[in-house]
Amino acid sequence: MDAIAGVTNYLEKIISDTHMEGMKALLLDADTKSIISMVMSQSYILQREVFLVEQLDAIHEPMLHLKAAVFVRPTARNIELLRQELKMPKYGQYHLFFSNILPVEALEKLAEADEKEVVIQIQEYYADFLAVNDSLYDFGLHNAIQLSVKIPTALYGGALVSTATAGILATDPVDKTTMTPSQLFQRSVEGMLSVLLSMKKRPSIRYVKGSEVAEKLAREVSARMQLEQDGLFDFRRPEVIPLVYVLDRKDDPVTPLLSQWCYQAMVHELLGLQENCVDLRDAPNVPKDMMELVLSTTSDEFFAQNVHANFGDLGMAVKQLVDKYQAQTQTHENIQSIDDMQRFLENYPAFRSQSVTVSKHVTLMGELARRVEVDKLMDVSQLEQELTCGDDHTAHFRDVVATLKDAQVKPINKLRLAILYALRYEIHSSVKLKTVKELLATPHGGGLSPQRVALVDAVLKFGGIKARQGDLYGDRAGLKKFMRAVTQGVQGVPNVYAQHVPPLAEKLELILKGQLLDQEFSIVNGGAGSATSTEFNGNNGVKRVRDVIVYVCGGVTFEEAMKVAEMNQKAASSNSGQRILLGGSCIHNSTSFLNEVAMAYNLSSTRGCGGTYNNWNYNGKKL
Repeated sequence: MDAIAGVTNYLEKIISDTHMEGMKALLLDADTKSIISMVMSQSYILQREVFLVEQLDAIHEPMLHLKAAVFVRPTARNIELLRQELKMPKYGQYHLFFSNILPVEALEKLAEADEKEVVIQIQEYYADFLAVNDSLYDFGLHNAIQLSVKIPTALYGGALVSTATAGILATDPVDKTTMTPSQLFQRSVEGMLSVLLSMKKRPSIRYVKGSEVAEKLAREVSARMQLEQDGLFDFRRPEVIPLVYVLDRKDDPVTPLLSQWCYQAMVHELLGLQENCVDLRDAPNVPKDMMELVLSTTSDEFFAQNVHANFGDLGMAVKQLVDKYQAQTQTHENIQSIDDMQRFLENYPAFRSQSVTVSKHVTLMGELARRVEVDKLMDVSQLEQELTCGDDHTAHFRDVVATLKDAQVKPINKLRLAILYALRYEIHSSVKLKTVKELLATPHGGGLSPQRVALVDAVLKFGGIKARQGDLYGDRAGLKKFMRAVTQGVQGVPNVYAQHVPPLAEKLELILKGQLLDQEFSIVNGGAGSATSTEFNGNNGVKRVRDVIVYVCGGVTFEEAMKVAEMNQKAASSNSGQRILLGGSCIHNSTSFLNEVAMAYNLSSTRGCGGTYNNWNYNGKKL
């Protein structure tokens, strides 16, 4: 199971289709444009005889000499746009590729509109998700936390329906931040169906107990799998049935709030990583050509090798990258003959590419280092880890108060510490949450508005002890201590910034060992669910596990993705055949998480998404 390979294979089929030899145009919608940009560069696409890349709704001149490859989601809006296009075709041929299941009535509408018979083929290519890393996907839904708070009670009149009979998909808004709860839910279901079809899996589906949205999502996906026409999910029965686990972000509100120290996660937390793009226009002293950068494991070898490298190792890797580049520069400067010049010209494209790579990562490293120093993130992060992994209320309260009074600590970081304190000591007999909230509102304690201070209570309401399942701070039968030992640095020195282990990682460790956590998860009846209940390893009665797909309603984090990548690497090294694919409605950092909680509880009209700091101001400057 590989998210990037799953999407790339479909896209290669489109641009390499033998029915479209020669120059062609590629027509996309906003969603499929994002899906493609995550795994393919525009320059690569243009090299494949793609003359033009346009949005389906753009006004374009007739080019009847070109064939059009249309890759869009099968939404009502796109079907109507295609109907209009086919009635007055601008291209000689149309090859239609849909990123998800195309309802029968949509097919009928397209056939009716194709009076000039310009449609050559219609295919379903199930690439309806953003492939971030090989083991990480998301749907780009930045307001889905509200589903954990106010799950829609009626979907299509309250009935569970199959896409085979439900009609055209209803998730039409171009701006995803305007989607209603019902649309967010349906888009999540559609995305999960696409993931399963892309990976060719018909799994047993389990959902975390106590989560209404997880249960409804699991049941809806299962129902659509069973009702889908044409045997769409009738894949060859594997030796070991795949598993899907549907979780809820409210069961772990801590992980999205923590500072991050690994490359990809750190960039997202401090700078914002949106669909592999980093915006540095608000950062000081950044060269103009470095203000908007692309960080992709598919096009940047250095990033792929260091995507999960910690901050210290990253600094060494960047230095080695610079040293290697400088050595090559000196070689190229020593041009004394025509042969030397020819060799230089032959190597120039790679040399130029390396120059851009070096500049990009040096720029990012410099800005990350600046933020760490200016924001006092080492001190803040150490306290975060102590609050999350320790148990000393007196010392923690003292340190939190001292940090809140520190003028150099940014308001958003003070708020995160206050929330982590509230979550950790929510039911402690000596908790002094009122004091902490009052301090947040004072000029020397953060100067936060009442709405921002109210986020402390909102997060408790969302993921506090009464709302969440499981124990965020318990020992978990010693597993927490064991996994924390993995974070020990060289020569036994503990890494105080990496003590926290996401509960998701702990659950997956147990699942891979065959403990399916029946006490925490319920199985959806029907489908492949009953098959796994009788599958045992003959040695000790533990169930066999191979492929595990995880979906977190309300968003996932890069810290969790890093743990999954480590587990996959370990499984590959041992040839166990096990593989985990992790996904969520979006990929959170602390800012996007807090903005979504604020939206869910009507604390702010801001629709901040995915990690930018646009909503947090400090002395009139963006953080």
